[in-house]
Amino acid sequence: MTQQGHSPKIIRFGVFEVDLTAAELRKQGLRLRLQEQPFQVLAALLENPGEVISREDLIRRLWPDGTVVDFDRGLNAAVTRLRQVLSDSAETPRYVETVARRGYRFIAPVETAGEVASGPLPVAKRRLWIWPVVAISAVIGIGSTLWFVRGGNTRAVDGAFHVTPLTTEPGFEGTPSFSPDGSQIAFEWDQGTGQPHIFIKVTGTGDPVRLTSASEAEYGPAWSRDGRQIAFLRKVDSSNMGIFVIPALGGVEHKVAELVVPFWALRSQLRRMDWMPDSQHLILSGAERPGGDERLLLVATNNDVKRWLTIQGQPNSLNGDREPAVSPDGRTVAFIRGKLSIDETLHLVSLSGDLQPVGEPRKLADGNRARNPAWTPDGQEIVFISNGRLARIGLANGAAPRQLSALGTNLMTPAFSQTGRLAFTLRSRDTNIWRQEVPSLSGIMPPPVRLIASTGDDQDAQYSPDGTRIVFQSNRSGTAEIWTCRGDGAHCVQITNFNKSFITGTPRWSPNGMWIAFDSAWEGHFNIYVVNANGGAPRRQTDNSTNTSIPSWSQDGNWIYFASSKTGRSEVWRVPFAGGMPERVTHNGGMTAFELPGGKYLYYTKAEFDKRLWKCALDGGGESEVLNGVAHRGFALTADRIYYLRDEPGGEIAIRRFMMNTREDSRIATMTKPTYLGLSLSPDGRYLIYSQVDHQGADLMLVDDFR
Repeated sequence: MTQQGHSPKIIRFGVFEVDLTAAELRKQGLRLRLQEQPFQVLAALLENPGEVISREDLIRRLWPDGTVVDFDRGLNAAVTRLRQVLSDSAETPRYVETVARRGYRFIAPVETAGEVASGPLPVAKRRLWIWPVVAISAVIGIGSTLWFVRGGNTRAVDGAFHVTPLTTEPGFEGTPSFSPDGSQIAFEWDQGTGQPHIFIKVTGTGDPVRLTSASEAEYGPAWSRDGRQIAFLRKVDSSNMGIFVIPALGGVEHKVAELVVPFWALRSQLRRMDWMPDSQHLILSGAERPGGDERLLLVATNNDVKRWLTIQGQPNSLNGDREPAVSPDGRTVAFIRGKLSIDETLHLVSLSGDLQPVGEPRKLADGNRARNPAWTPDGQEIVFISNGRLARIGLANGAAPRQLSALGTNLMTPAFSQTGRLAFTLRSRDTNIWRQEVPSLSGIMPPPVRLIASTGDDQDAQYSPDGTRIVFQSNRSGTAEIWTCRGDGAHCVQITNFNKSFITGTPRWSPNGMWIAFDSAWEGHFNIYVVNANGGAPRRQTDNSTNTSIPSWSQDGNWIYFASSKTGRSEVWRVPFAGGMPERVTHNGGMTAFELPGGKYLYYTKAEFDKRLWKCALDGGGESEVLNGVAHRGFALTADRIYYLRDEPGGEIAIRRFMMNTREDSRIATMTKPTYLGLSLSPDGRYLIYSQVDHQGADLMLVDDFR
């Protein structure tokens, strides 16, 4: 083992910090519990980053001469414990790599005294390793936050809260719901498979126990106020969910209703239901028919009584009323109204003694992403998620929300017990930009290459018109901003610097490569902006009266297309780049749009999760459907073909090639991990770039003393 004469005292990597003198490991400033031997393994690896540390050297460090122990088993246990604390794995290491028959190597970049250690870290060029996990928001993630290991010490956050982990299992754990006394919690957990089921766990030590036994996906448990029952959703088919109730101690479940609940909304971690205080009625959110707006529905669990509480809106499943939360006295329901990820606002509706709505719903708080409302136990405030952070607000007209920044970012689905405990979901995701070489029509498919990666989320990338640069959205600076890099992924530069916790993204190059259009909510509503490709002050192109998003340029650079719901439904509009009034382009729905080379046709999708691709003539001709299957806003056009992303059976995502003249549709590449937002083709037609979620997961956290 190489010995360094002046080993640094403080070493940082990813979101972790190690104090070698104090023998402490921290994440985001919060101390993690790590026993002596696993810490010594970590220290040895960090003292020599990128180098292989032999098992023999590690054994000598952990056990002095004369110790009698099973050294191999003891070392294996120490490395395993270290990986558990770092949320690392031997199969896909981010930090500690096993070198077969030799030892271990630390493979992540490290910093000492503010400088990046030079160490032999071309390791990333020899293998594809996953960068450290960071927590983000959604439709779109922001920043990293609190993390704890099982059995870790409780720590005060900014002197206001004590936060401890409820779960630290692999996979996604979310939508918690307390038993009334706060001693147990029900939640959904996919165990790393992507197929969630309902589990129960005591709020101290102990393993989760599955409550249900069906094979279908299950979501969103809600514990009844009397503590006897747990309601949950189970997938019935592609558009319907069954609402089931099961005894909290386990036993025979029964279905009380079926409801149209968009499957994508379940994956967005939205609360679906809450109990009335009588523990005999549920209020749910769902649609009356496929493609309809979501509304609030009252369901009696002991008979067939159902009653819609809010009115039907426009037939667009992204709009509507969702996420009901019933006040402790049962007289008021908080819910979220608006277009998903665009203009979600917190509303209240009052209920009469016979559970009828009284008057019109009242808006309580604006927010471009207000989600997951939950009542405090005294019924005086509502907490909710706004741009990945927890906020609280009183009930008076004109009340202003107050963010609880001390709890960090990337939070979801807060829940209270009747005794005042708070639980929430803490999500992590690492999204990077990958490049796929396009084969000839009969060529062999080369493997994909990770092109742009960081400890933040990098996504929604587009090649410049000359192919020498790439623009993308990233939160590597701590907030979502616009970045550029060279075409080979090197020399990344931050273009915007809003430095606020709102969404900024969807960057698109102008045809001359001098400007970048993007959308951002930094002035309240989402608007379209342009900024010089080398940086500078952004200029707003739209009027800030309604939400506008997803820009793209006309082929001549004179117009910027965008999506707007100002008519009540998402349509494609365009505004002159030089300034002026916008004009409407589509009349039967439109969202993500690009002009075909030549400038005669516009190709577009109609809604976020509508997978049909349409085209219309820009001279006023009608529209026609081109193909069905476009996912994740992912399509790129040439004069004679369309490359697009499509969800395949079994959870895979394919890059497909559609030939416009012959309508030949072939698969050219397959990804087993989720893709996210966009697809771009290099100008020479050689490469496609796309965003891939390399890691995602979530854990439940507990605040005992919320006040």
